[in-house]
Amino acid sequence: MSLETVIWHDLECGSYTADLPYWQALAGRHRGTVLDVGAGTGRVALPLARAGHPVVALEHDAELAAELARRAANTDDGGPALPIEVRCADACDFVLERRVALAIVPMQTIHLLSDRAAFLGCARRALAPGGVLAVALLGDGVEPFEVELGPDAVQLGAVRYESAPTALRRRDGAVLLERRRSRIANGASRSAIEVTRLAECHRETLAAEASTAGFEPLESRRIAPTSDHAGSEIVCLAVRA
Repeated sequence: MSLETVIWHDLECGSYTADLPYWQALAGRHRGTVLDVGAGTGRVALPLARAGHPVVALEHDAELAAELARRAANTDDGGPALPIEVRCADACDFVLERRVALAIVPMQTIHLLSDRAAFLGCARRALAPGGVLAVALLGDGVEPFEVELGPDAVQLGAVRYESAPTALRRRDGAVLLERRRSRIANGASRSAIEVTRLAECHRETLAAEASTAGFEPLESRRIAPTSDHAGSEIVCLAVRA
C-alpha cells in the first residue's frame, strides 16, 4: 500500500464534517444498511457505523479501500469491529447481493463519475423498495480564483505534507480544482500540481437523469460552505413505486 495515497486523501478530505449531521439524520430515518459511494478512508462510513448503522462502503481505489477496512476492524484500539463491509469497485459498475435502504453519495463524488447514467442504474438496482438515494452536488462557494491559498498540512514523523489550493477554473462544462502537493523532509521540498476535474451537474440535470433511472424527487438540503470547503446541495431521490 502507498501510505501517501491515504495521507493526501485524509489531508484534503478527511477533516470535512459539515455534512455529517444530515447523513446521520437520513440514516436514522431510513433504517437499514447504508451504501456509502466513494467512501474513501471512511470519513462518513466510520461515524455512521459507530452510531450503529450497518454500512456497505464502496470505494474504487484499492489503497483507500484497504485503509478503510483496517480502520473498520478497529485494530488500533482493540475495540470490536465496526459494521462496515468494504467493497472495492467502480461506482458505475457494481452489483450488491442484498438491497440497501439508503444510498449516499457525499462530498460531490457524483461530479467525478465517468458515467452518471450507469451509476444511477446500479444505485436503483441496489436499493430496496422505498429506498432513497441522496446525492451531494456542488453548492455555494465555488468561485474561480488564481491565487495560492494557505495549505492544509500534517507532520508525520520527519515528513511534513502540505496541500495548497492554487486555482479553481470553470472550463468546458467542468470545474477544475488545482492543488500543489508538497512533501518536506530533511530540509528538502518536493512538489507537484494535482488537478481534480468535477463535471458540471445541476439539480435539474440530476433530476432528469434520475427520473429515467426510476427515481422521483423527495427533498433537498443545503450545506453551507466552510472556510476550507465549498458548500453543497444534497438532493434526495426516492425509488419510484
